[in-house]
Order: sequence, then C-alpha cells, then structure tokens
Amino acid sequence: MSTARAAAVRALVRQEQNGYSNLVLNAVLQKEKLPPRDAAFAGRLFYGVLERRSLLDACLAGCCAKPLHKLDPEVLAILRSGLYQLQYLRVPPAVAVDQSVELTRAFGKKSAAGFVNAVLRRAAQGRPAETSFADEAERLSGLCSVSPAVARIFLNAFGGEAQAVLEAFWQPRPTALRPNTLRTSLPALARALEEEGVRDVCPGEVPGSLLARFEGSPAASPRFAAGEFAVQGQASQLAALCLGARPGQKVVDLCAAPGGKSLLLAQQMHGTGRLFCCDAAQNRLSLVQKAFLRCGVSNARLLCQDASRHDPRLAGADRVLCDVPCSGLGVLGKKPDIRYKSLEGLDGLIELQKAILRQGAAYLVQGGRLVYSTCTLNPAENTGVVSDFLCQNPEFIAVPPPFVPKSARLERNLMTLLPTAAGFDGFFVACLERL
Repeated sequence: MSTARAAAVRALVRQEQNGYSNLVLNAVLQKEKLPPRDAAFAGRLFYGVLERRSLLDACLAGCCAKPLHKLDPEVLAILRSGLYQLQYLRVPPAVAVDQSVELTRAFGKKSAAGFVNAVLRRAAQGRPAETSFADEAERLSGLCSVSPAVARIFLNAFGGEAQAVLEAFWQPRPTALRPNTLRTSLPALARALEEEGVRDVCPGEVPGSLLARFEGSPAASPRFAAGEFAVQGQASQLAALCLGARPGQKVVDLCAAPGGKSLLLAQQMHGTGRLFCCDAAQNRLSLVQKAFLRCGVSNARLLCQDASRHDPRLAGADRVLCDVPCSGLGVLGKKPDIRYKSLEGLDGLIELQKAILRQGAAYLVQGGRLVYSTCTLNPAENTGVVSDFLCQNPEFIAVPPPFVPKSARLERNLMTLLPTAAGFDGFFVACLERL
C-alpha cells in the first residue's frame, strides 16, 4: 500500500471536518515523515481532489447506488482519490484501483473493498452528462467544482466565458518571485537559483518579477533564507507597483499581512522615508516583522490597527495601499477551500471594504495616490466598491495603471486581471489620485 496515498486520504478526511487545507496537509505530512517525492505526490493528490471534488462526485454518483453522503468518510475519500488518479494523473487503471482497494482494507473498511473496486472500475471512463444539470449555474458548479453561489457570481461577471475562466485556475503555473533589490538584483538572483538547480528561471511579465519551478518549497532555498527574494504572485506584485512609492515618502499599507506588498514598497522607497504597515491581528503582524527581519527592511513601523477605523498617526500620507479583505475568488488555484464557500456575509464584507477605502482616502494628501486592490473576481467587491466611492468623492479620479498585462481587462482605468498559465491570479486594481 502506498503511504503517500494513505497520507492524502487522511488529509482529505480531516479537511472535510472544516480544517484549512494547507494546515491539514502540513500536519499530516509532518506526522508521516514521508520522503520528499512521496510527500509531493501526496500533496498533488490531496489538492487535486479538492480542486475537482464536485466533478469527481458527479462521476462517482452515477456509479453508486448509495448516496455519496451516506458513505463512510474514509471510503468516500478513497473513491475520490482513486478516481482523480485515473482521470488526471495518468496512473495505470490497475494500479489506481488496486491501491484504492488496499487502502480500504488498511483503513479498517474491509467490507467495502469490493464496493470500491466495482465503483472505480465503472467510474474510470465516466463524466457527468451535460443533461444531468438543472440549469447553467448547476452545470458550472458541477463541471468546475465550485459552490452554486460561486458559480452564479462567475456567470454574472463573465457570461459565456465563465467556464473558461474557472478552468484556468486548474492550469499548472510556475512560482512567481520578487527579488529583494535591497540585497540583490534580478540577474544575480536568477543566476544563483539556476546554480541551485531551480528549473525554468526567467523574467515574468510584470517588470522586476521572476518565474521559476522548484522541486520542493521555495522557502528551502538558501537565497530565500538570505532574504534575497519573496514568493509573491505577479498580480500581487503589480498591485504594489501601481502605488508608485518613492524614496522619502510617507507610505501606508493598511492591510499589510503577510507582508509581501510591504516588502516591495520598502524596496521602491530604497529603505528611506516612513512605511506604516497595519493589520488588525497582532499574530499576523508577526509574519510581517519576520519577513522584514529576513529581508533587511529598516524604514517600517508596524501598527496593530483596524483599517476601517481612523488613526491620526497615518494622516498626511503620500501613498496609501488598500489591499482589502475579500472573498478570494481570484485565487481558487492556490486556495481550493474557497471553491465551496456559500459566500454568506458577503454584504457585510463589502461594507468593510468600503469603510477601509474611505479611511485610506482620508489619510491621503492632495496629489497623493491610493491603490485599492482585491484578489477576487466579484464585480460587487471591485468596480462596485470603487465606482460607489468615486461617485461620492469627486475630488478623486481613477488614473491608468503604469503597467497593464496582456491578459488584463481595463474599463474606465479600472484593471481586472484574469488567471493565466503565465502565473497570474485573478485580481482587481484601481489607481486613484486626489486632485
């Protein structure tokens, strides 16, 4: 029996009990102490099942006389992982089925071994029929493995393109990096990573970014420990770059944790001026502090501060970054838990976003720039929030971003980034200036 497959099944069972996927998997892998190759396979299997769970279940449901929700959690996890191997990992059918049957016995479900064998053999060629869905939202939910609520948001936002946008989150992507120019340069970092054996190191589309493919965790690189780079998506880098922070300025990052954008702002400022990094949670600020120590940032001040409440210490800012809390519907490829959210409380979240934007604007000097950004593709949290703000605050205008990627959509100077194989997440960026 494969210990890697067993670890993936254990993690899947625990994750069903409302655990965060990354924490659940890390806990299981630490306990199992698998070799790196087996740990990588377990992680790929675990996240693959989460990313396509609804689709897998639709296939399995057509092969089971018993409703899936009545199956033992271990048996259901074994069926899902077995079918994922058959359909997406190119594991030989005999191996995937036999290993799944062995797992069933190993998990103390011997009586279900024949059932698992029969279901997987029937499901190996299966795919839910298009006609089995009641409407377009249900079809999109089933085929793209998202909750009905998430499916409706993408349908409303993208219409006939919704399925293509959601399927783009399944594309394998390189890791996006940001060289720390306080300690190295892009060419020097690229050479150092190649010497370490990192594959496919090349410049990203966003100016100053790097793309690479690591065998293990990028944090294991000596260059990371030396503070020479941060792991940061290209869209996230672009949001910080759009702020245009300059040396000697007063810059405010209202929602700073875990610190990637703040690091980039410090680099833009050449370690000069005053950088205020705020977050409402003290434990999350510790992540920012840890990143600053690793990367040699010395011009920053950390404040435990609710971004929706006024703080006089932040007044008179030349630049304000409002990377607000959001529904996260632009990072489904990195956080599969979000796929199945009911999105309850979304109205309250939007009110919080509006409050943070208002406070950020209140800190800004005349002629200053504010960037409002999210990692969601929900128009209500993006163009809806900014359009409402601009209507109520005529002294602010939306200006063109300094860089627009090829895949971006620009409407009235408001930029929406779609997920692409080039390493972009779904993101929204608005550059606002005070007249």
